[in-house]
Amino acid sequence: MLKNRFTALMLSCIVLALGILVRAAYIQILSNPRLEAMARRQYTSRSLIRPQRGTIFDRNGEPLVVNLEVSSLAANPNAVAHKKTMAKLLSRSTDIPVAKLFSKLSEDREFVWIKRHLSENELRRLKKTRLLDRDGDLAEGLIFVKESDRVYPHGALASHIVGSVNIDVEGVEGVELWLNDRLRGRVASVQAVKDALGRPTFIDAVAAKNVQDGEPVTLTIDAALQYEVERSLKDAVQKANAQAGSVIVMNADTGEIMAMANEPSFTPSDKAASPDRRRNRAVTDGFEPGSTLKAMLTASAISHGWKMSDQVWGEHGSFVIQKHKISEAEAKEKFEWVSLQKMLKVSSNVAAAKVALKLGTEKYLRTLQLFGFGSKTGLGFPGEISGRIPKKKDWQPLTLANIGFGQGILVTPLQMVRAYAAVLNGGLLVQPSLLKNTSPTLGTEPPVRIFSQRVSRELIGALETVTEEGGTGVKAALPGFKVAGKTGTAQMVDPTTGKYSREKYIASFIGFPVGVEPKVVIFTSVVEPRGVYYASETAAPLFREVLASVANRCSLPVHLPMDPVLARGEGLIDAVHLHQAAPEVPSKEVAENSLNSSEADSGSAARELAPSFLGLTPREIFRKFTGRHFQWEVVGSGVVKMQVPPAGKPLEDGATIRLILSEP
Repeated sequence: MLKNRFTALMLSCIVLALGILVRAAYIQILSNPRLEAMARRQYTSRSLIRPQRGTIFDRNGEPLVVNLEVSSLAANPNAVAHKKTMAKLLSRSTDIPVAKLFSKLSEDREFVWIKRHLSENELRRLKKTRLLDRDGDLAEGLIFVKESDRVYPHGALASHIVGSVNIDVEGVEGVELWLNDRLRGRVASVQAVKDALGRPTFIDAVAAKNVQDGEPVTLTIDAALQYEVERSLKDAVQKANAQAGSVIVMNADTGEIMAMANEPSFTPSDKAASPDRRRNRAVTDGFEPGSTLKAMLTASAISHGWKMSDQVWGEHGSFVIQKHKISEAEAKEKFEWVSLQKMLKVSSNVAAAKVALKLGTEKYLRTLQLFGFGSKTGLGFPGEISGRIPKKKDWQPLTLANIGFGQGILVTPLQMVRAYAAVLNGGLLVQPSLLKNTSPTLGTEPPVRIFSQRVSRELIGALETVTEEGGTGVKAALPGFKVAGKTGTAQMVDPTTGKYSREKYIASFIGFPVGVEPKVVIFTSVVEPRGVYYASETAAPLFREVLASVANRCSLPVHLPMDPVLARGEGLIDAVHLHQAAPEVPSKEVAENSLNSSEADSGSAARELAPSFLGLTPREIFRKFTGRHFQWEVVGSGVVKMQVPPAGKPLEDGATIRLILSEP
């Protein structure tokens, strides 16, 4: 009986073993999609391989944004033995609360982020807490992940243009956002074999070749000029105790923006910078242009048959329309007959209102639309606004009069600089551009003629008087150049009352040097200056400083007649104290042609031999021979090709040296 039971048990075991053997053979030999999928999930995964983000350069190849490999810290909670102790040590190293870290380490997962983009200080603290040993090995359960981060070699330089990225290196503003798809490249999803901690070890090399690095982007801005502009703007805003300010430098022929600065500024790597500092005010903020719009009014008048000598009655300083009083900016201004040219020179509000009323809504509105007001410029920059022109049906006589002198219309700094570019380039409305290597989808539109070259010539001539004696923009004038432009001091609307404030103003100046190449238009603004708020005292001097920097960087030749002109005491360098370029972005030498060292320290020899100036630029001469009592006659631009008297001839104290320059 016992033997039978034992036999039955043995047979049962044999049958069970055979069953298991058959089942094992079936599983191992025959295909089973479900089991195969389970096995693949255990040792394989899909991994994303991120490409290198494209570098951003200035127009001369200077890198403004580059990539840097950084370390991020992660953990496998299932591999961490003492979670509370680990959380405390990690907290000391990363300043993350212990409770938050313990919660992460308690998750039933194989991967959690601890801290992205570790700083050098955090890496040192990891070593101090012995979570990272001398050999670079982490404590059990911790993982280093190599990532890419964006680095800005010049700090805050052009920050409002280049923008910034988030923790995943995706653009969130500026060019980084605007061209994000182009900069980030193509991510590849590849199959990888995982190790015991779930980390990818072997990847599909063939599929990895599909990764495509981001394209580099070259901007139209000049880093050296941008540095000078930003410095001048910051100084002007601080001097005026103002809230903000903007500057734009644009090529009037091509629309290329050579510099665009805003104050206050920020460093793109500072994720905590406030939105007020981060926005590009030059394209995102609208303002009432004030008297700078009078140039557009004048262009409209000339285009419709007016002459610069045509006059309107100045009403002795004020007049009433629809029960509202329109008056000059200053009570002492009591003009009688005012010509179009004088209207620009003295910035008469009454005359501008009268001209607008005579033109009528139809003509003036059409002119403003032709200049591009009320619509975006086509730049494509994130956040650009279109501004606002009142609808035609809403134009009352008072509306027309107010817009005549720049109130009741909303524009952007970029729209204004483009409008003045049309004045300078002969009547062509160009599309502004920030991209040097434009793609077909981001190409610029061809310029559109909006008025004749005759209108342009007459308007430029009138705008030149603004910077001459008796004009409102005298402090924008730069010795050695003919400067044309217009001041504008506009009241701001008080958001609490909805009325024009008597304390808040935007001062602006827009202009350009006449008769030089390249044709450059400059916009400057100072927002809410304290104390003296007139554009003639705030924005105009800022324009002068920026123009000096442009002349330096672009080697603009001074505007002199062919006959030698003696620039006594009006030396370009002496008068404006041209800045040096940023140390990290060296700039070109300027070809200033009006030098005077008569105010230098005395003490030079009464008689000495004339040195050789051949092959030198005016700046080099000024630096080398400052302190000598020489007078200078400078003709042409470039480097010295001839001098009178020649080298070696004796010179009297105060003698005149004539330098003939030409391009090398």
